[in-house]
Amino acid sequence: MDITSRLCARPRGEAPSHTARRGVRTCLLASVFSFFPLAHAFAQSATNVATVAVDAFGEKVGSEQIGLYNEQAVRGFSLQDSGNYRLDGAYFIRSANIVPLTLDGTTIRVGINALGVDFPAPSGIVEYRLATAAPGMREEFEASPVRDYGGHAWLLKGSAATGDGVIGAAYGVNIMNDTGYDGQKRRPRHFAFVPTWRPGDKFQVRGMFSADRFYKPGGDYGFVLSGTTLPDAMPVPNRYWAEWAHFSQWQFAAGAIARYNFSDRAALQTSFVWTKLDRWRQDFTTLTIDGTGTGTATVVRGRESDASSKAVETRLHWQVTDGQRVFGTLRWRVSDSNFRPGAAVPLGFFDMDAGLPTSMPAPAPLPDAAPTFDETRQVMAGIGYEADLTDSVWVRGAVLKTRYEKDRTPPGQATLSNQDSPWLYDLAATFTPTESLTLFATTVRGLEESGTAPSNAANRNEVLPAVLATQYELGLRYRISPAMTFIGSLFEIEKPTPGLDANNVYGLIGDARHRGLELSFVGRPTSSINIVSGLVLLDADRRGALIDRGVLIGRAVGVSKLNALLNVTYQLPVLKGLSIDGQVNYYSKMLLNPRAGVYTPGYATLDLGLRYSFQLGDVPATLRARMGNVFDEDTWTANRNETLNRMAPRAFRLSLTTNFNH
Repeated sequence: MDITSRLCARPRGEAPSHTARRGVRTCLLASVFSFFPLAHAFAQSATNVATVAVDAFGEKVGSEQIGLYNEQAVRGFSLQDSGNYRLDGAYFIRSANIVPLTLDGTTIRVGINALGVDFPAPSGIVEYRLATAAPGMREEFEASPVRDYGGHAWLLKGSAATGDGVIGAAYGVNIMNDTGYDGQKRRPRHFAFVPTWRPGDKFQVRGMFSADRFYKPGGDYGFVLSGTTLPDAMPVPNRYWAEWAHFSQWQFAAGAIARYNFSDRAALQTSFVWTKLDRWRQDFTTLTIDGTGTGTATVVRGRESDASSKAVETRLHWQVTDGQRVFGTLRWRVSDSNFRPGAAVPLGFFDMDAGLPTSMPAPAPLPDAAPTFDETRQVMAGIGYEADLTDSVWVRGAVLKTRYEKDRTPPGQATLSNQDSPWLYDLAATFTPTESLTLFATTVRGLEESGTAPSNAANRNEVLPAVLATQYELGLRYRISPAMTFIGSLFEIEKPTPGLDANNVYGLIGDARHRGLELSFVGRPTSSINIVSGLVLLDADRRGALIDRGVLIGRAVGVSKLNALLNVTYQLPVLKGLSIDGQVNYYSKMLLNPRAGVYTPGYATLDLGLRYSFQLGDVPATLRARMGNVFDEDTWTANRNETLNRMAPRAFRLSLTTNFNH
């Protein structure tokens, strides 16, 4: 049995345990000492993501995802802004997306399931798992002739590896010609290549290349409410963008992860990850409306911009004894961005019912503009220790020293610089009084990015400074049965928070304090039923001078106080391979305008699906049908940048996936 099997074997739905000789090191050691698994490289599209999830907080496989959180929003914060990402355990900064073809899956790690991450971060971690290649050749072809609101998609991915697994690679191409519920066309193109070299039992190198070409005629748009009354239902489809506007960009990610096992107890990992965004155009149409659905329209024409990040990390793990482990890290990263101011083009009167005219004269090309240059440099060194104090008590402590430097050079002006060298820490403990019950407590302090100004801000694309964030958490995991797990936790997170000021400038406006309760119930009450359920009760508090003066309401914009999920999959006994699934989501009201106190209403949705796995001749195949928002729930929702969104109406998607093994 390989080390992954020995260390990670556990009942389905169970998080890594942290008790003496039963798994303090369970998945930590598996990620360090093991080589990447050679199975499960494919059938992503055929896999029910609900059966993969170990909790209700976020799991994604292929194009399907489930959970109370996602890659963008966790515990009321944006992980895209804070940069809490890992790639097969390696630290990196995400300036560009990594396409799903590159990955076996994505997990949002919070609470007890974040204890398996060395040097964790406040708010949680987004963990990407690179695609793998099994010996032989495999291809998967997925055809989606019916998309939600029109269009189609074609996916081809495969893997090839030598019989001994020394050399292999996974790869994929995804071509989508999609249509949004508003009739807006989208043209994503995804490319992925993940090679592996494993010359011996001790050494392995994995590479990664991801590319995303995206084009959307019309660009982006958003509704801004000018009064205190929400308008009636938004007509869809309708034209809410200028014909001459558009959005186009390339996103790249590349890197390598090398691991060397000195012995069964010591390992070294070194990684390099580079992500780059080249945005040629980003036109954004702001539709300012009142309760009647009328107002004005303005297009902000975007100039060329780019951003990139390079990150290097070396990690060392040493299992001193069966109950003690020492680990350390050295990290370096540099991130830079060039952004140029946009130019506003007023379009005049706007009526939501009529939309924008189909033909408007295109303005003259924008003249060149000097960019504002941002560069961030950071060096970190950390060391940690964990131990089984008794058969039921496990503890971990780690410190991380970082030096953070940021330079900002506006056009024609002197460079503005700031530096910071804080100490960061992570403390955690678990107590397991019985085989079924584990209690845990953690605190972690991290240095996080604050993101960039959104497209509707006066300083759009401007990079904000880093901030210190601190999280405290208490919780429990109770294993009801080998196949059913309950998780509950209380948490508090504090850090400075960005927002729009009275001049529509996006920057740090005060402090955020998020206090919440998380509950998750996941498992199989019977062999034919799988349940993923949970809820988050969140008090997303805001403090600062603007709140003290009554200018702003002390609550986070675009964040629900209550979010709940129930997903049930039923394997029909009458026909082998056929399952049906249903999911109910509930979101309470969200603050839209913190100045006027306007909220968008709460809502609930129902999604239904069917999955049928069968043999198409000698070829395994899966037919997947999904209907989203079955009852066509129609309401406004609030974004974090104080713009309005309309819920996507009822949608239907059909796909057929075939797998070829050689």
